[in-house]
Amino acid sequence: MPEENNRFMRKITQYLQNVFSLFLSDQTKSWFEKFIFLTATVAYILHFTLIFLVNNGLLLPSVVGIERHTSMLSAINTPFSIILIYEIYLLIFYLPTSITSYLGHQYEVVALIFIRKLFDDLSSLLGNNSNVIGYSELKALSISFTGLIILLLLIFLFYFINGKNRTRKEELDHCTRKEQKFVVSKKIIAFGLIVFFILLFIHSIIRLKNIDISVNSFVYGISYTSKIFFSNFFAMLIITDVLLLIFTFNLTDRFSKIIRNSGFIISTILLKMSFMTEGVYNILTINIAVAFGVAMLAIHQLYQRKLK
Repeated sequence: MPEENNRFMRKITQYLQNVFSLFLSDQTKSWFEKFIFLTATVAYILHFTLIFLVNNGLLLPSVVGIERHTSMLSAINTPFSIILIYEIYLLIFYLPTSITSYLGHQYEVVALIFIRKLFDDLSSLLGNNSNVIGYSELKALSISFTGLIILLLLIFLFYFINGKNRTRKEELDHCTRKEQKFVVSKKIIAFGLIVFFILLFIHSIIRLKNIDISVNSFVYGISYTSKIFFSNFFAMLIITDVLLLIFTFNLTDRFSKIIRNSGFIISTILLKMSFMTEGVYNILTINIAVAFGVAMLAIHQLYQRKLK
């Protein structure tokens, strides 16, 4: 009977490995990276060209829906939105390998969203008809840039505390039975996230179809739809983090790991909350979320070193 169970477990593991390799293998990652690079480049050149043609009177604004004197910086929104798709893929890709790398990529996604918003703000300022930038605009930009610098430093600190390549890729053949089950569980969760991501992406495309087909409204539609998309996706990540915490209980009874993963859930919840805030409160919520994740990782590492 135990031998039959082991054989069944090996078959399930092999099947999951084949499905996993289809979406989350190194080869798929390399192919998707090239695809994203090409798509982002073409989209940026196309958007930039349309703005240039309209601004120089070579194309009627009504044809593409772009107003004259639109800032060239607004074209950056398009490739950034495409690059964010790749960052989400990386987030899912690293989930089975390392929970800390998985959380680190959540922070990277939020940082890129933040940078994209900064470009939006800058293009709005440069695209208005006024030649004067007021005190309130400069104050808002200063707060945003300061918040971004702090955020990037916190992400660096997170990776620094985690250490360089501390986590190796977990091979099932060299793990205990509990570790094998945990790795398989993470792969199932990663595959579920891929399915959810694809369905959510399709839903977002359908939502965009309800917007007037013009570049200007399409760009605004991307900004609006992406905010809803990322809010829903981070809600799913909270569920994922809770599942990882539950599976961790089965793997280890170490207090430090339970606290670390519990803290990571709180950090993800705060990131989700950031999509419901604006201005200074948005910057503050994001930085608190990342700072909390850094603190939880630092406490976990202290436990690991001092209580060995």
